[in-house]
Amino acid sequence: MPWFCFTADFDFRPSRRLVLAYRAGATLLVPTAAAEAAEAAGAGRRVAKPDPRVGAEHERP
Repeated sequence: MPWFCFTADFDFRPSRRLVLAYRAGATLLVPTAAAEAAEAAGAGRRVAKPDPRVGAEHERP
């Protein structure tokens, strides 16, 4: 399961009855099949795991 940054809205359909909708601007851990389909559609790119400390308002002691 890779980390993926979506640059466009993307709907992934792993089965007939299920749709996983990803919003543009989201950086998420997604199933490999979803990442491959989104890359093929030009909806984003794989990224390194985001640093949880970046953008944090408060530091823990």
